[in-house]
Formats: sequence, structure tokens, C-alpha cells
Amino acid sequence: MPARPSISRIDTPEHHLGAMFLVILARSPNDATLHAATRLVDNAAIASWALRPDDLATLTAEQYRQLLDYTAAPQALDLALYLGGDSKHIRTLMDHIAREIAELLTHYAPPNVQG
Repeated sequence: MPARPSISRIDTPEHHLGAMFLVILARSPNDATLHAATRLVDNAAIASWALRPDDLATLTAEQYRQLLDYTAAPQALDLALYLGGDSKHIRTLMDHIAREIAELLTHYAPPNVQG
């Protein structure tokens, strides 16, 4: 029996496990689509971090991704699966990520800039 292809690790905070399960169950992606969708989320998160607002300039790419995972992991994966993991739609996912982070900042102060 051939080995299953490896799928990108989805680092889901515990409070999102149920929602992530529902997203995967509802979308029922095959392995290739799930792998492409997780790769699309990874790439869109990095691109969104590169274009982050000045309020978040102190965050590293890893911290930005952790913030995204903590606040909107299921929504990001759901949209990436809806888009079929197609990298031609990275801007759509980037815009979604930026809106999720902006919504978070309406409730919490951005990190302090050291200076």
C-alpha cells in the first residue's frame, strides 16, 4: 500500500478544534485539495504579514500567523478550501486575513512599538 501524502500541519488552537472539524467535514476535501488549501493559507498569511498595518510592524511573521490562527483559523481554512487551494486566488484570502486581523484590533490594542 502506498504511503499517504504528507499534509501541511494545521496548528489549530484548542478553542477552534470543533470549528476546524466542521469545516473539514463540510468541505470533505481530498488530500490534494487539503494540502493545497493549507499551503494557500500559509502563503496568504506571509503575504498579508508583509503588507500588515503599521500598528503591527513589531510582529514577526510567526507572531502574525499565531495571531491569525488564534483568531480565525477555521475561517481562513474554509475560504482556502472554497477557493480550491488555488494560488491564483491568494489576494482574496489575503484580504480576508487582513479583515480578520483588523476586526481583532477593534477589540484589542495593537502591540506597543518600542522606540
